[in-house]
Amino acid sequence: MPAISDDRYKGTNPDGDIDEIALDRKVWWHIIPFVVILLVICILDRVNIGYAALTMNADLGIDPAFFGFLSGIFFISYVIFEVPSNQFLVRTGARIWLFRIMVSWGIITILIAFVQTPAELAILRFLLGAAEAGFTPGILLYLTFWFRKNRISQALSVFFVAIPLAMVIASPVSTFILSHAAWSGLAAWRWLFVLEGVPAIIFGALILVYLQDSPKDAAWLRGPERAWLASRLDEARVQDETPRAIPLRQIITTPGILLLCTTSFLVGLFLTSLLFWIPQIANSSGLSGSLMETGILVMLPYAFSVVVMYLWARHSDRISERRWHVAVPLAVAAIFLVLLSVPHTVVTGFILLSGAIAASYAAYAPFFVLVMETLSPGLRASGVALVNAIASIGSFAGPVLIGLAGGNISSPGTVVLFLFLGIAIISCAVLLVRKELAARVSGG
Repeated sequence: MPAISDDRYKGTNPDGDIDEIALDRKVWWHIIPFVVILLVICILDRVNIGYAALTMNADLGIDPAFFGFLSGIFFISYVIFEVPSNQFLVRTGARIWLFRIMVSWGIITILIAFVQTPAELAILRFLLGAAEAGFTPGILLYLTFWFRKNRISQALSVFFVAIPLAMVIASPVSTFILSHAAWSGLAAWRWLFVLEGVPAIIFGALILVYLQDSPKDAAWLRGPERAWLASRLDEARVQDETPRAIPLRQIITTPGILLLCTTSFLVGLFLTSLLFWIPQIANSSGLSGSLMETGILVMLPYAFSVVVMYLWARHSDRISERRWHVAVPLAVAAIFLVLLSVPHTVVTGFILLSGAIAASYAAYAPFFVLVMETLSPGLRASGVALVNAIASIGSFAGPVLIGLAGGNISSPGTVVLFLFLGIAIISCAVLLVRKELAARVSGG
């Protein structure tokens, strides 16, 4: 990933003791590549069931409707434990809690390889959601302990690039395992869970060695650097002002937070359902003739998303603007979804779907920066987790709805779902910038 850059200032601080650019670069290269790897592993273990389904469903007798339920049940426990998990992270420190999260979900992923019935799979998927709850919002909060306001958007943009990047990696790797791994009498889809669960345990253990809770604990920074950076971050305020009880009333009465929650629900419903269903959608479309070709086809929209997502977030940070950088790509994604309801060829449908995916991901980093800017430091741990939990409710509903519609983007149920989803998303996009729109219309 490219190093952090900013042309708005150069040189040292007025005292001449701290080279801000060198310090930012040092923090960037120590923290960001590692947490990107962690999120890639997280997404791999969350969505590998979508690839396993290409052969697993026939082995276990799973139909499309039940597969949608299996994909979504992960998010039921995820939502239940999301906010409490972030509260614990603040109390225990990020290292200990992130270690617990990763090792526990790695163990559960490996156990999935040995299920014999759909019911056993459903139970482990539920436990996987409980184990992983709090990981993404926990990392988001953790990054605010290291990056100042004029740096956090770039940090988040590269961190969130890991989501489509994980799909770029998952597509060829998972389909390769499915095509070649059938050792010791275990089906290839079972080896998929084993081989993709082990990295979570390894990197979970590395968290204890490599990461520190905050700059004041970082031996790889000089003493003056630790003090200077700590004095310019909100980490101490978050630690001191985060209440032990979950402040739901304060969060939901924060101006603008309900609209942000609604937006996160809709985007979560669309993007996460595709994470699970797109391998089967591509495989059944007629555009691919083998598992490896399916992997390559699925990889394309996510590879494009990586580029669009990073460039758009950098532009947002360069001009210090969030709302339009959320609203514009969401409106574009909504238009693509609405166009899917118009008669089209298979190729056109896949292009429209790919455009909607890339546009939605472009809004990711500016959206979460906007969430954190909307919340006070004392509400961030619970507030970011709540917004992510609401997105997870959508993430539960999406796979289930597509499963009930037959798991095909051309089925009438899916077409209607995407049509209404597009209308709802564009409504949220307009509401996010309604004041600016009103001012432009009135000439103010």
